[in-house]
Amino acid sequence: MSITKRLSWTVLGLIALVSFGPLAQARQAPVASEPYRLDQSWPQYPPGSEFEMGTGIAVDAQGIVYAISRDRDHWASHPLAMSRYRGHGSIWMFDPNGSYLGKFAEDQAFIGPHSIYIDRDGFIWVVDRDGHQVKKLTSEGKPVLSLGEYGRFGDDQTHFNGPTGVAFLPNGDFVVSDGYWNSRLVWFSATGEFQKQVGEYGNEPGQLGVVHAVTVDARGRLLVANVCGGALHPYVTVPGQIAEQRLQPIPGCQSRFDVFTQDGAYVEPWSVVEGGLTLSLAAHGNQIYAGATGTQPGRQDLFIVNAETDRVVEIITGASVYVHQMAIDQTSGAIYVASVYPEHGGETRGPTGPSFVRWTR
Repeated sequence: MSITKRLSWTVLGLIALVSFGPLAQARQAPVASEPYRLDQSWPQYPPGSEFEMGTGIAVDAQGIVYAISRDRDHWASHPLAMSRYRGHGSIWMFDPNGSYLGKFAEDQAFIGPHSIYIDRDGFIWVVDRDGHQVKKLTSEGKPVLSLGEYGRFGDDQTHFNGPTGVAFLPNGDFVVSDGYWNSRLVWFSATGEFQKQVGEYGNEPGQLGVVHAVTVDARGRLLVANVCGGALHPYVTVPGQIAEQRLQPIPGCQSRFDVFTQDGAYVEPWSVVEGGLTLSLAAHGNQIYAGATGTQPGRQDLFIVNAETDRVVEIITGASVYVHQMAIDQTSGAIYVASVYPEHGGETRGPTGPSFVRWTR
């Protein structure tokens, strides 16, 4: 399916900086016999709930959903004091029916949580973009591994500068997308020892802009959501945090998905879904899930792709304002989505808006 309309809405603060190009294109998807539908009853927040927006979501083997938010007054001390601001990010727990189960890990003082994951051993991983850290927690919220220095950015082996995601390799090692202002992928051993880094800022094959998400599919490919531009969200940075070369947009730059090997060698663009704002990726079983700008102004589509054939098998049109992160229930196949900046689609922030949604058959 070829879509030729131009992107008409942009990420906050980037209107003058970055053009994300044409809307997402994908091969024609067949009509599913039982298409996904939005579960309007999910979730049910407890009385008095308050937060700014949802940023990350994960689901464990028992179907318990972990949703991480940026709470109110997250930007209260910005734009020049993020390194000193102790944030209020929270992890919310819901059962498959949407019933609220509680919050935890509030003592971790996440500054600007970006994504959350649950690995095969049941550990919870939180990527704190504005805290410049990646943390591995027990199911009770106790840290067992912490990478990066809290509130301090850098580009060496022990620091991040706006990390966004984690991809787990079959051998237990993992890759961190140090994506916002370092434009690199960083490899670590299962115990957290630095191994190597790959990537440099640019728009040529193998170069990276903002690495917004990363995952490993059933074929063992390392897939990367490569958003054009090197100064995304400059209003949440401190002086000197963004390299001078990144402050100027690259002429003709367009966001895309890229393929790397698990060893970090660049392979090719992943052009099954291309164009628009290529924001998120997830893999489950033999399928790849990609969030990108689609046909509805102010919303993104969710593309479901067969990893073996690289063909789109289903499209959830208008899945969310921004498909910031996705999680797939191993048993039911339900898809959970976290969405940032709902006001860009005419929605409200917090528990009254679509910060966390569930799509099910």
